[in-house]
Amino acid sequence: MKHVLLGLLIFFSVATFAQVGVGTTTPVTSAMLEVKSSSKGFLPPRLTYAQRQAISSPATGLMIYCTNCGPGEPQFYNGTAWVNMMGGTALTQPPTVSTTAASNITSSTATSGGNITNDNGLAITARGVCWSISSSPTTANSKTIESGTTGSFTSNITGLNANTVYYLRAYAINAGGTSYGDQVSVRTTDYAIGESALGGKIAYLLQPGDPGYDANTQHGLVATATDVSVGAEWGCFSFTGSTINGADGTAIGTGNQNTIDIMAGCSTAGIAARLCGDLVLNGYSDWYLPSKDELNKLYINRVAIGGFTSNHYWTSSEVDFYHAWYQDFANGQFTNGDRRSTKYVRAIRAF
Repeated sequence: MKHVLLGLLIFFSVATFAQVGVGTTTPVTSAMLEVKSSSKGFLPPRLTYAQRQAISSPATGLMIYCTNCGPGEPQFYNGTAWVNMMGGTALTQPPTVSTTAASNITSSTATSGGNITNDNGLAITARGVCWSISSSPTTANSKTIESGTTGSFTSNITGLNANTVYYLRAYAINAGGTSYGDQVSVRTTDYAIGESALGGKIAYLLQPGDPGYDANTQHGLVATATDVSVGAEWGCFSFTGSTINGADGTAIGTGNQNTIDIMAGCSTAGIAARLCGDLVLNGYSDWYLPSKDELNKLYINRVAIGGFTSNHYWTSSEVDFYHAWYQDFANGQFTNGDRRSTKYVRAIRAF
């Protein structure tokens, strides 16, 4: 028993007063502790930022590895503040941010935002909302960029597609990294007649029985918000009985081919079809002169679309070698018009 007690006393004496070597029996004389290995490293305590901050009265020189300070970094306490291993300012964790539920939802826009409740000691360098049709969007996806630091902010999201589910997250960035709020989802609405979208005004939505109708995907016609011309000829009036090759479609869905046919068969500048077919407006270049039935849909919805006058508007539907159809927007009546006469022109595109 005496020998056991003597051995314990010697052990505690060595552990307390002598040098300690791990992986070596001859630690260097200037070190109280030497850890030696050619295949393993030294692993300090791994703490989150919150756990590090909870240490009461840290001792000068106390060393930890902060797991969520930026991408993670080793830090030590210099007696005044936590610093990195080069003595620079230690990273903190990214900001704390929440996401605001979406509101003011239309077919192409929504309003969201967020609230940064804590910058964790480092200035906010960017904030906003990011979104995608896939879950967990990041700043690599579409995003808004809002000015400001901590506190709440509002983001107006634009450029969305109709009847589509989007996922949104607020984000905030400081030197500690990027953080995201909770994900929220939003479904945009269908397009509505008269709504400003897709380069102009939604003029007509395809119905069952219309060519191109799809019960699962909304399609229709978009009209320019204003008239393309208040006085253009249909073009290429002929005394010899020569008609345009094609350009005789009257149904919904035929106006684009009519326009192509007219432009191919009549080189006259400034005619109604060419004004529409050459039009580049609001990022779209696929405008055309509407067929008879397509123009009639614009007449029916003229109040919601706006910008029309009680005048005669050309269609792209040819009647014969010197007549084409036009519509009176005062009463909706169609008439065979002399292709040399000048009338109003409104361009459309399909979606």
